[in-house]
Amino acid sequence: MKAIDERGRLFGLMNILDLFLIIILIGASVFAGLKFLKPGDIQIGTSSGQQEVSYTLFNSGEHPFVVDEIKEGDMIKLVDNNSTLGTVVAVEKKPAMNYVNTADGRTVLAPVPEKYEVYIHMKANARVSGDSAVVGDTGLLVGNRVKIKGPVYMMEALVRDVEIGDPS
Repeated sequence: MKAIDERGRLFGLMNILDLFLIIILIGASVFAGLKFLKPGDIQIGTSSGQQEVSYTLFNSGEHPFVVDEIKEGDMIKLVDNNSTLGTVVAVEKKPAMNYVNTADGRTVLAPVPEKYEVYIHMKANARVSGDSAVVGDTGLLVGNRVKIKGPVYMMEALVRDVEIGDPS
């Protein structure tokens, strides 16, 4: 018995072109399944589930009209996907500082007029795995740049520090 007969069927059962079409459809289905139905973030190590996390967001040169709107108790969300990042526990603001060159050639740290450094202390329930935490789909990694929004403001901030569990 020949593999492909005179009518173009594979082992007398199925047309070879139909077989290629079926293989392509199965491949496309597997690709789509992996792409769109992927499981959550893969975590290395043992997952300890949901845990309260304290972390600080930092911005070094924000306008005062934005900083003055940040209030304790505000619910902070990501701009990109509107997922909740947590609740504001405290807000610290200090004059923004920047290095400038003086007339005599020295470099000094001087305040930037009309700008503030802001530290937004946050609390959230996060998925914790080892030393890393994830709120929604955002990893709380030091240095991670996040675009956030509150009830009446929006800004970009960096994750400055993260404390997993009870900070006491």
